[in-house]
Amino acid sequence: MAFQRLRQRLLHDDPEDVVHLQPHIRERLTKKRELWAFFLFAFGYFAWSNTTGSLFQPLLVQQVARNASRLSSDPSLPCPADDSSIPEGARCVVPFGFIHVEPTSYALLINVVAVWCTIVVSLGTSAFADHGRSSKKLMMTFCTLLALTTSFMFIAPLKPEVWWLAGVLMVIGLIFNGVTLNFFDAHIPILARHHPKVVRALADHGENSREHVEAKLRVATFLSGGASAAGFAGGIAMTILGAAMLMIMGAETLIVGYCLVMSAIFVLIFMIIYGFLSHQRTSDPLPPKARYLTFGYIRVYKTVRQMRRLKTMFFYLSAWFILGDGLTSMTSMAILVAQDQLKVTNDQLILAVLMEYIFAAVSMSFWIWLQNSRGVRPMTVVIVNSCLFGLIPIYCLTGLIASSPVGMKNKWELYMLACLFGLFIGAIYASNRVVFSQFIPLGHENELYTLFEMASESSSWIGPLVCTAIIESYGIRHTYWFLATQFYIPAIMMFFVDVDKGRQEAIDFYNSEQEEKKVKLEAEATDMELTDAKYIEAKGF
Repeated sequence: MAFQRLRQRLLHDDPEDVVHLQPHIRERLTKKRELWAFFLFAFGYFAWSNTTGSLFQPLLVQQVARNASRLSSDPSLPCPADDSSIPEGARCVVPFGFIHVEPTSYALLINVVAVWCTIVVSLGTSAFADHGRSSKKLMMTFCTLLALTTSFMFIAPLKPEVWWLAGVLMVIGLIFNGVTLNFFDAHIPILARHHPKVVRALADHGENSREHVEAKLRVATFLSGGASAAGFAGGIAMTILGAAMLMIMGAETLIVGYCLVMSAIFVLIFMIIYGFLSHQRTSDPLPPKARYLTFGYIRVYKTVRQMRRLKTMFFYLSAWFILGDGLTSMTSMAILVAQDQLKVTNDQLILAVLMEYIFAAVSMSFWIWLQNSRGVRPMTVVIVNSCLFGLIPIYCLTGLIASSPVGMKNKWELYMLACLFGLFIGAIYASNRVVFSQFIPLGHENELYTLFEMASESSSWIGPLVCTAIIESYGIRHTYWFLATQFYIPAIMMFFVDVDKGRQEAIDFYNSEQEEKKVKLEAEATDMELTDAKYIEAKGF
């Protein structure tokens, strides 16, 4: 009996909802089948994003670059495999365009290139997905391309003469990853808007009433937090599979390439499940004169031009621009310091990542419970966790003191900081999406979530670029001075964000847009009537 009740609650929709709630909305109600599709896609996709994109790919790129590096003192000589054998004053370098950089800097610069390419592609596709019936197909297409690109990266360690191929494929894969993430994030406001609980509040209390807004916020929190928790669970599964493969087959670079192939298969399996369970929702058709290649860029440009009407949203994006860069850069630097300073093995690094995901899943469950049961606002969650995260680079700065026994100088500190990473980072990402979803005008979900991800991704070239300059001039540990500022500055900015004002600006923006469309249609109808009248008069009818 208990199993039947659980099955009913998890899988079956209330038939009364269709009768009483469906008349209040144009699109069909969100069904539990769709929610399962959303969470299962998160489980598979974020397993790639959290583990492969942030761990296996950078590991592979840095290792193949290290294996192909040459001595800066004599470029004709390959770099010794053992760092202790490198001549004094010499460095291991690889070509990057017209310059030569260390393998650590090479991995960071590859990320910079990927970020800018992602911005260009994302802007061209996102707004187009807000129209017609294309968002589901586009997301699945880019996700498939992501998996295929990732799977071919194993060629680089297999054929050392094409070591540069790993960097090229990493750039292409991160482009597909960025676009896929934009489409996935745009699910949250759409599914929340048509959820039975939200529609019931709409029917009982009216649109944009306090009850309606609160219901939409609770559902959005559930969706965003649930997706993050599912993603971290997928990351745990992928990390365990990768660790098992490395322990059984060895920790060589080629085996890391095989881990990438395994992650690609993992993503494709859950994407196919999503394809069967999900429902393609219909948006307004593409304007008659719009062109496929330019529509996305033009629409985003028009929205940005009207930023004075969405001041709160763009101010929030400015804060997220800095914070997102800090999160990305801090993660990259932690991995690089662990490899460069602590000399951790791939197995030890994977164990640290596994601990991070376990603590992230626990943390997400706690913050979702706190928001739903105690009424804690998502903005409060973001600010608190940003301030706590800022303590990590401050702690690492103590390593600059020669007499200090701590400050990222011991391997046990890597595991401790990995647990702290997990406690803070999941809550920040999940709650940020919920806050931003309240500032989005109706019909602009994919377009504005592109700006949201772009604010994070486009800033992700700043941190690596600054960190690369600091590494080349002063050393890797001095990067923490810069990283510490990237958590407290946005926390202070977010403290002054008025969420209610931002929500009202989104409503006013949508109403104004609808009024402009109405006036335009009336003007076109009037022009047609005048044209018909002149034609009749000319013919003498």
